[in-house]
Amino acid sequence: MATIILGTVGRVFGGPIGGILGTAVGGFVDRSVFGGGGRDAGRISNLAVQSAAYGEPIPAIIGRIRAAGNLIWTSGIVESTSAGGGKSSGSGTSYSYSASFAVGLSALPIAAVGRIWADGKLIRDAGGSFLSPITMRLHGGSEGQAVDPLVAAAEGLAGAPAYRGLAYAVFEDLPLADYGNRIPNLTFEISSAHDVAAAGLDIGIAITVLGGMVPRTGLAVTGSFPAITGHFAGRAGSLAEALAPLLAICDAGIRLSSGVMTVQGEGGAPFTLPAGDAQAHAPGSTAANDRQQLTGREQLADIVELGFYDTSRDYQPGLQRARRGEGTRLDQRAVACAMSPEAAKAMAATMLAQSHAGKLRATLRLPWRYLPLVAGETLRTSGSDVVWRVREARFEGFVVALDLERRALSAGIVQPSDGGRSLAPDESPVGMTELRVFELPGLAGVAPETPQLLVTAAGASPGWRRCAIEISDDGGASYHLAGIIEAGAVFGTTVSALPSGTVAGWDAFSQVEISLLNERMWLESRPDLAVLNGANLALIGDELVHFGEAEALAPGRFRLRRLLRGRRGTEAMVGTHGIGERFALLGPAGLLKLDLPLEALGRGYRLRAAGVADAAAPALELGIAGRVLRPLAPAQLRLAMEGDALVARWVRRSRSGFAWLDFADAPMDEVSEAYRVEVRMGGQLVRSVMLGAPLFSYSAAERAADGVGGLVTLSVAQLSAAVGPGDAANAQWQF
Repeated sequence: MATIILGTVGRVFGGPIGGILGTAVGGFVDRSVFGGGGRDAGRISNLAVQSAAYGEPIPAIIGRIRAAGNLIWTSGIVESTSAGGGKSSGSGTSYSYSASFAVGLSALPIAAVGRIWADGKLIRDAGGSFLSPITMRLHGGSEGQAVDPLVAAAEGLAGAPAYRGLAYAVFEDLPLADYGNRIPNLTFEISSAHDVAAAGLDIGIAITVLGGMVPRTGLAVTGSFPAITGHFAGRAGSLAEALAPLLAICDAGIRLSSGVMTVQGEGGAPFTLPAGDAQAHAPGSTAANDRQQLTGREQLADIVELGFYDTSRDYQPGLQRARRGEGTRLDQRAVACAMSPEAAKAMAATMLAQSHAGKLRATLRLPWRYLPLVAGETLRTSGSDVVWRVREARFEGFVVALDLERRALSAGIVQPSDGGRSLAPDESPVGMTELRVFELPGLAGVAPETPQLLVTAAGASPGWRRCAIEISDDGGASYHLAGIIEAGAVFGTTVSALPSGTVAGWDAFSQVEISLLNERMWLESRPDLAVLNGANLALIGDELVHFGEAEALAPGRFRLRRLLRGRRGTEAMVGTHGIGERFALLGPAGLLKLDLPLEALGRGYRLRAAGVADAAAPALELGIAGRVLRPLAPAQLRLAMEGDALVARWVRRSRSGFAWLDFADAPMDEVSEAYRVEVRMGGQLVRSVMLGAPLFSYSAAERAADGVGGLVTLSVAQLSAAVGPGDAANAQWQF
């Protein structure tokens, strides 16, 4: 009768471990430890796949590892509507979605959760701060844990499960806009409570923890074991299957005595067999004992590859290999353990060394009193340093027959290894958000029909990445989500005053120095054609400027030159600058456009950032003036005497586009063409008229009636049906 090594484990630990164990698998598990290639015993196919399927095994997590867990409860996806605002155009209805749900993490108690990823994107840093507003509660998995209040509110206290003995996380009203309006695939950096109890983690501790989940049996661990960071036991099956990959990668031995199984690591004392007992044979038989043979070379691997989860690369799948000679025979193994690439390479070298040491086989025949020796036992004969492992034990003719393989003493020197490189997220503190809110002329070449706010955000902390913007139109009594700013804008203040300059072409003489909010922000020079096509548009004070040259002076400090001034209707602001003015680069990154309804004109609004560190920051208060709706100042205002009349002519400008494509006329962007012309003398208004064409004639009789003489000023502004007169063009005439 033969005894297979992990069949021994299966007999000793027959009961289930939590929800991960079933029946023993016998020879399959045995082969995954001691023979054959191309196996993948014990490895989770993809720890980053979150499942909601009923009947999924509940994993047991030991140490620290990254895992997805299972979706165990949800209240469903909730749809919310809001009129106007947000990123939608006009004043229609916008829709947003959120979900509340719980994710089961581990059948063993956990101490903490570190980083969290959603669809592979970091949403919670190592310090425990979420990078956007998220509400999460963690339940550690104790047998006395209380029902989560959200689950109780949804299910009723009497019918709400507490999930005692299961560590899980509850997310409350998680916004789904960033994840295609579905619950994202979440992965967690989970720390088992056994991390706290143990000064370090190795495979021996993992074996002890797994064995301890079946309290009616006994397990002991001796010797030293390779270091790992964490282990994920999440595959349905027996304890034998759970232990198989761990036993394989640490070349452990097994001893069974009085119902207690002892797992022996390196340095564990083998059973010493008296030399005289190695002479037994069946009655009437003269068969020679201690028969040794070498296995065929074709059965040995030249390369061992070990798959694992690489702690140096955010627990991504890693692969390390050990090679012997120039052959190409490959033995592939994989384990659901997190470890450094150096530890994985050492394990691969150990397995390769054992593979070659095990080519020496022997058979011993012992008296029947050695029946307790089982497969997996390590032994040596008295006076010999050679250690053998029992591959198979048989009882035949009152003789215990043991088939042995030689055990490697050490794997030798292991070369340093590198797990490769990955794009590691910056886990610097997120810090507070700084908001900048503007009302500007239209930037996109299409004239908006409703008021518009431009919102930019950034953070002085290098860990700032994104934030949600909330808006209130009732004095702060309630807020709703206005949008998400996905990347920080580039803004700061001026440290020198931008002088006045020409608006008719390139201003090659003016320059201004800028200090940016943080040293990671950057400005770059662009060629003239790119600038003429819209690159490097910035707001300096209240003037819109394109810059061609950006000279870095120090971290976060730049000098801007080669300017296009007074862009998009802001030419009146060219001579108004001072030190300490606002600067903002107006690019697509970090710019949120909020379209408000027409009734927002003249009303007060509040805006705030909804980041983790922004709870104490005051909201920005502002009144809506409708700057984007105001017509631009007419161009080319000219005055001339024609007979006794002073005649003013001008050219209409349009908010619908700043590119003069047909060289004929600008497109009409108002309901009708209308202008207000005002005449002032000595600062006093003496005449105001409304016109429907770009022409004004001021006769001698009208001037006499107005008492005009000396220096007069004419102001011409186009009229908007929504906001009235726009910016004015001015000209003077001396009578």
